[in-house]
Amino acid sequence: MSDNRQRSPDRKFALIAPVVIGLAALVVLVLLLTRPQEAPPPATPPPVVAAPPAPPAAATPAPTVVSRADLVRAAGKAADAFAAGAADGGKDLVGRRFALRLAFGCGGPVADPGPAQAYYQFDPAASALRLAARPAIWTDLPLVRAVPAPAGAESVEGFWIPRPWLTGDACPARRQVAPPATPTPVEAPSLGLAMFHVAEASRVERRGLRAYEHVMKLQADAVAQGRTFVLVLEGRISGFGDGAAIHCWSESAEHRPTCLFAVDIDRVAFEDAQGTVLADWPK
Repeated sequence: MSDNRQRSPDRKFALIAPVVIGLAALVVLVLLLTRPQEAPPPATPPPVVAAPPAPPAAATPAPTVVSRADLVRAAGKAADAFAAGAADGGKDLVGRRFALRLAFGCGGPVADPGPAQAYYQFDPAASALRLAARPAIWTDLPLVRAVPAPAGAESVEGFWIPRPWLTGDACPARRQVAPPATPTPVEAPSLGLAMFHVAEASRVERRGLRAYEHVMKLQADAVAQGRTFVLVLEGRISGFGDGAAIHCWSESAEHRPTCLFAVDIDRVAFEDAQGTVLADWPK
């Protein structure tokens, strides 16, 4: 006989609950899977470290003015190379400025200067000193004719550097020596500064036979003996036609080479032994 009694509702719920829980879990899982991913927080950039300042660029030192000692040393190298059959034209000196202070009057005043380049004379009647410097004319020197002159050069004047074995500016020391039985002549000049004058240049720059002169009055009780003076020569080493600063020449292998620097002189002056300017001829 069939049982028509109504079933208990708790049994139905017991069957439905797992299904509902499963559906809910499935919905949660779907939501988790479809949820947009949050972007990770931006990484903190590393601190910016300032680059150390670049060290200041070292200033290029200005080339020093060429001195008498520099010219004497360069001439010694050039003469040695010439005597050995080589060449040393000192091209690194081209374009450099030079300043020479050539002492003169080392033996006192002279009555007859002869071939002296720079000298002074004393006039007792006027109680005055006359200072003079005479550039030489070298246009016909064998050395000048043998070297490559600058383009357009038609005449050459210059000054000798006295005692080219001496690097200092002052007068040489005087020593008391016994006179030899047969005195030897004073050595001929062998180092000079040559100024090449081109045809189209102003002829005012050419001294020719015009000496640089200056007359200075003395006090009545002043003495002329024991005085020395300085011939100041300043300018630029211009170089020869082949770019060399210096060229040498000699008559034979037994003669000391004579060497010349090609220069432009833009200032001539007289100074006393203390460096006071007595007369000035700027270019």
